[in-house]
Formats: sequence, structure tokens, C-alpha cells
Amino acid sequence: MKTIYICHPLRGNHPHDIARINANYNSARRICERLAREEPDVLILSPLHAFSFFPARGDQTAPLRMCLALLGKADEPRVYGNWQSSEGCCMEIEHARRLGIPVAFPEEDHGDA
Repeated sequence: MKTIYICHPLRGNHPHDIARINANYNSARRICERLAREEPDVLILSPLHAFSFFPARGDQTAPLRMCLALLGKADEPRVYGNWQSSEGCCMEIEHARRLGIPVAFPEEDHGDA
């Protein structure tokens, strides 16, 4: 079973905007729902959901450390949303590349960004 890590911004450039945080969380949920329908043979790892017990507006050191550890278990991170504005997403992409894990940008590949 292929393991897909969902790399999606949580806060981006708006670390205190709860409406934007909720919108990003819901966007990641819809992506996971779609993948579950379209690719039923993949294991979906969504750190936004897995680590939602951390406060979204708080310090992100601990959740990001866990995200990077989880990413190391994946076969492929897929990057969604406005990842360029997310320090966490950029760190995840760089971490995957250091580990030699190929990074996919499905929205850019399909022109949906």
C-alpha cells in the first residue's frame, strides 16, 4: 500500500486568522476525501488532522517536528494549496528532498492551483 503524505498549509501568512485556518483545514479534509474515493489503495497521512490536538495559533515547533517524522514514513508527499506562503510546507518539501522522497505537486500538474 502506497503511503501519501498530504502537505497543505495550516496558517500560511495569517497565523492568527482562525477563519483562514479553518478554511485550510477543510480544504485538506476535502483533498483526503477525494483521494480516499479516487485512490482507495493508498494510505493517506494528513498531519493537519493527525496533530489537530495542538493549538493552531500556538507555537508550531512540536507539531512540525512530528510532521517531519511522519513525512519520513511516506512514499510520496503531495503538496496542495498556497504552499509557498507556508513556512511549514516549505520545510516539509525540503525535508522530503533531503530524504530522497519524490515530491508531487498535483494542483500544479493539473493546472488547478
